[in-house]
Amino acid sequence: QWWAFVLLFIGFAIKVPSVPVHTWLPDAHVEAPTPISMILAGVLLKMGGYGIIRICYPICPAAGYELALIICSIGVLSMVYGAFAALAQKDFKRLVAYSSVSQMGMNGAMFQMIAHGISSAGMFFLVGVVYDRVHHRELDKFGGLFAKMPVYSGIAVGIFFAGLGLPGLCGFIGEVLVVFSSWEFSQALAVISAAVVILTAGYILWTIQRVYLGPEYKGPHPEALTPMTGRELTIAVPLLVFAIWFGVYPAAILNYMSPSVNQTVDNLATWTKNYAPVEKNSAEVALVTAHDQAEIGDR
Repeated sequence: QWWAFVLLFIGFAIKVPSVPVHTWLPDAHVEAPTPISMILAGVLLKMGGYGIIRICYPICPAAGYELALIICSIGVLSMVYGAFAALAQKDFKRLVAYSSVSQMGMNGAMFQMIAHGISSAGMFFLVGVVYDRVHHRELDKFGGLFAKMPVYSGIAVGIFFAGLGLPGLCGFIGEVLVVFSSWEFSQALAVISAAVVILTAGYILWTIQRVYLGPEYKGPHPEALTPMTGRELTIAVPLLVFAIWFGVYPAAILNYMSPSVNQTVDNLATWTKNYAPVEKNSAEVALVTAHDQAEIGDR
C-alpha cells in the first residue's frame, strides 16, 4: 500500500499541482489562450485533488494513515511557496497561475476546489479581457482602469476578493473549513495555513492597486481600454454571482457533497479504528515480549 499510495499521490500531485512538481503550471497558463486557462484552472486541475481524496485514500488507507503528516506538510508548503511566488510576479497571468498553486476536513477540501474553480477561472478571464485590448500583461504598466472601465473593474475586484477569501464570498468558506479541520490534526500546520491568508491578501490587494487604481494607465494602446462587451459580461457576471451565492449560502454545494464525502470519511474512520490500533497494540506486545525475554536471559 505504501508504494502504491506514493506513486498515485505523485501523479495526482503533478495534476494539482503541488510543490515541487508545480513548475509546468505557470508556463502552461502563460502560453495558453484565455479559454484554455479557464478550463485548466476551473476543471482540469481539480482532478488532481479529487483523485487524492477519492482514489489514494480509499484504496490505500494504511499508507494514507502513516503518511498523513507528510501529505499535510506538502500542502502547507505549496500554500506558502505559491503565495510568495505570486508576490514576486510582474506578469499578470503568471501571478494568477501561482495563486492557483497556493490555493489548492475533506468537505473543506472539496468545497475549496469548487470555490477556486470559480474564482481562478474568473481571474484568468479578467486578465484575458484586458490582454485582448492592450496586448500585454506587465503589471507595472497598468493603472487607472477604474476610470476607463468601471464595470469591468468592479467585477474584477469582486472576483479577486473571492480568490482572497473575503467573508461573504466562496473562497472564505473553503479556507475556514480547511483550517478548522487541520487544527484537529496539527495546530502548527493550521496556524501556518491560516497565516497564508495574509500573504494572499498581500498579492491580491497589491495587484488591485497596480492594475485598477492610480491616476492613469501607463502602458501602450490606452485608446483600446473600452467598456466590456455583452459577450464578456455574459461570461463574467455569472462567475461573480456564483462566487457570492456560494459564499452566502454554502449549503447549496455542501448538501449535495456531504453524503458521499461523509461515507468516505466514515470508511476511513472505521478502518483507522479497527486496524490502526491493532498495529499499535501488536507493536506494544512485541516490545513487551522482547523486554521479558531479555529479563529471562539475564536471569
